[in-house]
Amino acid sequence: MLKNTIKKRIFLIISSLFVIFIIYLFPTQKEEIITKENKKNNYNYIYLLDKDNYVARVSVILNNKEAIKQIEEIIEYLTIGSNKSNYIKEGFTPIIPKNTKILSIDIDKNIVKINFSKEFLNIAEDKIEALISSIVYSITSLNNNYKLTIYVEGNLLNKLGNITIPTVIDRLFGINNNYSVDKINGITQTTVYFLSKYNDYYYYVPITYVNNKTDDKIKIIIEQMASKSIYQTSLISYLKDIKKMNYEIQNDSIILNLSSINFSSKNMIEEVLYTFNLSIKDNYNIKEVIYYIDNELYKKCQI
Repeated sequence: MLKNTIKKRIFLIISSLFVIFIIYLFPTQKEEIITKENKKNNYNYIYLLDKDNYVARVSVILNNKEAIKQIEEIIEYLTIGSNKSNYIKEGFTPIIPKNTKILSIDIDKNIVKINFSKEFLNIAEDKIEALISSIVYSITSLNNNYKLTIYVEGNLLNKLGNITIPTVIDRLFGINNNYSVDKINGITQTTVYFLSKYNDYYYYVPITYVNNKTDDKIKIIIEQMASKSIYQTSLISYLKDIKKMNYEIQNDSIILNLSSINFSSKNMIEEVLYTFNLSIKDNYNIKEVIYYIDNELYKKCQI
């Protein structure tokens, strides 16, 4: 009897160790974070529709190193039914209408001019903003200084459906725009990044909040990341209880002083800081974010 009990305990211990081994062997998959090393390996971010119709950031491999060829590859990834669309991760879909062709691409002083075939116009009215955002955010991921001009069959595209298209488009166009505007004057926009998940794959979704708030953008970023309203969506943030947070904006840096109570758990600190970095980079022209936790220097991040 005693031998059987010991055998059972040994079996349970071995089983538990095996489960732990499997968990570490097959961890939860996250979006490929593109470091300088990954850049050398031709990883780049593109923006595709996710299961909730958000325009979401996903990493892909580009086979070319020459700028125009890379842009061609990106457009192919973004086009429905293209050969590249077969390599898109499960849970994401391209948005450029099927059979759209690139007639020409030209880069002049960081202005990327793309001339599409007429099939580009075959976009549903409710997908127009997502279409433009997907293209602009994907191409500016190659080079922060890029801006975009879109042509269709040689004609400048300045309106699509009921949406006015700027002659020169950059990230100020916004992405997944969330409108809360009371008056025409004094409109501001702040882009905030959140995590989302498909099966076991985590990725990032930027939301541009368009409103009349006069607060510093970093304050809006903090408030939105900790907002209870995001818990009614598929968006994820591990930031909470922002009462003990403060910030300082300097010429080339932003200093964020956080408290350990601001995080859902200590394991989530790096995830929160990375999301802060993405959001700050899209809203400020600075070089560094300096983080303090409980008044002690935690990390300096170059952005």
